[in-house]
Amino acid sequence: MPSLIAFNRRWRVGSDDLVLPGAILFYVHLFELTVLGVLLGILEWDRSDTCVLLLWDYVVGYEGLFVACMAVEFSICFLATRGSILDTTARAPMQYILYIRLFLVLVEIGWLCAGVTWLVRYYQTCPGDRAKDVMLGLVISNWCLLALMMVTIWCTYDAAGRSWVKMKKYQRSMREAESRGARLHYKRSGSRSRNWRQRKVIRAYQDSWDNRCRLLFCCMGNSDRNRNSFADIARLLSDFFRDLDVVPSDVVAGLVLLRKFQKIERELIVKQRKNDTYEFLSGVPVTPRTKFLSLTEDGDLGHFQLAIHYMHFALAAYGWPMFLVDPSTQLCQLCTRLQCCCCLPCGTHHEDTATVVEDNCCRCNYAALSRMLESLGEIEVVYATFHVDVGETPFFVALDYTKRKIVISIRGTLSMKDVLTDLNAEGEVLPLSPPREDWYGHKGMVQAAEYIRKKLQEEDIIACARAKNSSRGTHQFGLILVGHSLGAGTAAILAILLRQDYPDLMCFSFGPPGGLLSMPAQQYTQEFITSVVVGKDVVPRIGLRQMESLRADLINAIKRSVDPKWKTIACSVMCCGCGSTPTSAANLEAGGCISEYQRDKDRARGQTIVPSDSSIALTLHRPLYPPGRIIHVVRHHPNKGEQKYDTRWRQVLNKREPVYQALWAGPCDFDEVLISPVMIQDHMPDNMLRALNKVSRDASVVRQQVRRSQTPLSRTPSVKPGHYEPLEETVDGPDVPEIARAADQAGVNGVDRSRVRPGADCTSIVVDVEVHENRDSTVDTSSASRARR
Repeated sequence: MPSLIAFNRRWRVGSDDLVLPGAILFYVHLFELTVLGVLLGILEWDRSDTCVLLLWDYVVGYEGLFVACMAVEFSICFLATRGSILDTTARAPMQYILYIRLFLVLVEIGWLCAGVTWLVRYYQTCPGDRAKDVMLGLVISNWCLLALMMVTIWCTYDAAGRSWVKMKKYQRSMREAESRGARLHYKRSGSRSRNWRQRKVIRAYQDSWDNRCRLLFCCMGNSDRNRNSFADIARLLSDFFRDLDVVPSDVVAGLVLLRKFQKIERELIVKQRKNDTYEFLSGVPVTPRTKFLSLTEDGDLGHFQLAIHYMHFALAAYGWPMFLVDPSTQLCQLCTRLQCCCCLPCGTHHEDTATVVEDNCCRCNYAALSRMLESLGEIEVVYATFHVDVGETPFFVALDYTKRKIVISIRGTLSMKDVLTDLNAEGEVLPLSPPREDWYGHKGMVQAAEYIRKKLQEEDIIACARAKNSSRGTHQFGLILVGHSLGAGTAAILAILLRQDYPDLMCFSFGPPGGLLSMPAQQYTQEFITSVVVGKDVVPRIGLRQMESLRADLINAIKRSVDPKWKTIACSVMCCGCGSTPTSAANLEAGGCISEYQRDKDRARGQTIVPSDSSIALTLHRPLYPPGRIIHVVRHHPNKGEQKYDTRWRQVLNKREPVYQALWAGPCDFDEVLISPVMIQDHMPDNMLRALNKVSRDASVVRQQVRRSQTPLSRTPSVKPGHYEPLEETVDGPDVPEIARAADQAGVNGVDRSRVRPGADCTSIVVDVEVHENRDSTVDTSSASRARR
């Protein structure tokens, strides 16, 4: 960063990206030079023969060419390692060295053509088999190397690069003229409105992104809907990268730096007790105001168990791919339900009356769906469609006799058409009657929700499900909507559309996208939608506004970098992430002043929205948020010496797994993308179900220990009136944060940590845990547990 300018055009590569290509070419040519030198010394060359003499001259000439290429490639590597990402002054001669390298490429092409000519004329008749074989291998290998170079050049070619350079020159001349007071000369196409050069560049980049989308999704056909989707996505992407002079490696380096900065920022906030933050769990600040779920019989336990129950439905919607991902399942378990003559079942055949639409020939998806729902009790699938298109996503409808509910489960992203639906992320007014002008939703998911609502109405699916078994009361079953990822967002919007007809419906949205609903719609959904987010899941943190903030944070991180790009990236890949810390991150950590970094970050975000040059301002996207009340599952990694609720074998092996906890989060808590190696892993549906089960398991262990505790709870005069919850027994040392963390593991909503006093007496305990005022549940003081003072 900035991009390489050569041949009067912009390329999709920076001058500091040429370290690796230059090094590869240098070592390849060094190897070939060594091999040729050895062969010249050990082989016998009868230069009295014309063909052998020509071969000798050809090999010697190639050695000279290799020496020249290696000198240029060493210069490229040396220059590419100089300066920081933004400091391009030290790399200014790079384009001239590339011109020399291009001249040597042309010479090499001519030399290779001469080698092909020699092979055609003399290969069959010339003596010296070893020399001929060396000649043949040399020509073939160098043609392959040349072809690889051409492919690399084609990949870095920017179709709009020349227009971009012209626009930059114009902007630079305009700023220089304005600085000299010559504003009137540029009044017609000044910085207050986009000039024709900028419009030309924007159109060129929109066409470039549109062509990339068509190439990436070439197997989807060329329908009008696909073309419109490509155009919308191309407009969004070109708008996001407008006037952003970065290359892909800059983004990688920026993400590496941003991850380091985010981690140091959290550590400094905890160290300085900023905003009463005493810990971060999965990137979430934990303060006395943090509300943890009360996983007790009279608390949030029932609702949380419902979320686990319906997560199985969201997982089953993915069909056979997710069924086979689970290591506990086997292929023969799926074969028992396949319905085609070419597959031999492993057991008896199961008959059902469900309507299945557009499954494959063996009905693999429906077979896996049915098999995955077996463990939940008595479930009967009524309707399942696996039709998928842009704005049309698969779903199924099932009767849950155990919970007396009709469940509509919507599949998440599993195909390229689903990806197009995800990327169509602009805000669109929800199709309600009467309309609500300030209720916006994710455009692609609004279309998917309308599609499902239309299918439900046209085929009368819900009425058929209610009439399925009236003797068992199916006509009185309530309605539940569930989904994961794309399905989560679609289910939430569909719940809004259907609530006028089904006022008692509920929705569980697992891993919903962050840019889903405007704030008025989000507040409305808190009555009937529960969202679940696990750890540092990136999807609930991604929307157009969040991406604008991420763009600003990346630029801010790159501006703070003082190391070469190769060194920054090596810090993340060397020894599986154990490389040296970038200098800018080390300086931030050593300085210990987080306020300056936060000011720079806020200033960068402000300039993204209102830059100094208003002609390059990004489109102001409407802020959208995840739906409903949000349960955030976080990890607590125990410190050394901290008690761990785990199996005996893991205690023997000294393997410390994190404790999973659940807390109530707000829609604005997911405004920042957290860079982490698990940001994608936390979004996977099987991992999400596993995390929910671990929260339930850890809470169950705590409840059992509380029940076993027989020591009565003593109170001190500092205890305030109100409702209190038990704090589980722990053997932590006299450290206030550790005691507070133990309280969090017990499922406490709020902790008055100023009253937790360290001490050494383990026999008497004083627990002063104040629960949030709106908590209805009370706790029997006889079941209170012990904690070290």
